[in-house]
Amino acid sequence: MDVAHEQHRHDHDRGLLAELHWLWKIRKFWSSDLNRALVDLADPKPGERGLDVGAGMGPAAMLAAKRGAHVVAVEPSAVMRAVCRIRRLFQWSRRRITVECGVAEDLPVAGGSTEVLWAANAIHHWVDHGLAFAEFARVLSPGGRLVLVDEDYDDLEHPDHAAHAGHEADLTPVDVDSISAVLRGLGLEAVGRHEEVAGVPAKVVRATKPA
Repeated sequence: MDVAHEQHRHDHDRGLLAELHWLWKIRKFWSSDLNRALVDLADPKPGERGLDVGAGMGPAAMLAAKRGAHVVAVEPSAVMRAVCRIRRLFQWSRRRITVECGVAEDLPVAGGSTEVLWAANAIHHWVDHGLAFAEFARVLSPGGRLVLVDEDYDDLEHPDHAAHAGHEADLTPVDVDSISAVLRGLGLEAVGRHEEVAGVPAKVVRATKPA
């Protein structure tokens, strides 16, 4: 993993305490309304090649594979990948799921190999948005699309606002207008919005690579 990326991650993302933190939250990371809604937004079709960036324990990847997509789940955390790989073994669609180590800024897939890409609550972890979005433009096939969703904990209407508000100050800022502008500069058709996803306020970016 890139050193700068490792230094930038949440303090609780590192070491044994990190893994205990994630395992304590296993219910949320195993399955969530947000991941289900994200897959609905990305709408992977049977036979399409999908890429789940920051896949975690694989909730979105498993759902997309059940719908018939061939999914590469990319995740930097060794523990998360291990859980995802074990989980994959119990899926009827396991042959359509591949779990890889990687970060958004350096994706382990070939250029033009992805028809649909998505990420849930991952944008704020990425160190260099410019590199990450250039990678997205590289891996998307002509006509390929992406959907990025981060919950907006700073919104007073978010049920977890009190617990999470202000944390973005220590992370990579998530500005949907700026992100959309960068993607458009890379030749994608992109739009960012603040909207409700799975019943909570969220920052959403959608983009398509011209065919």
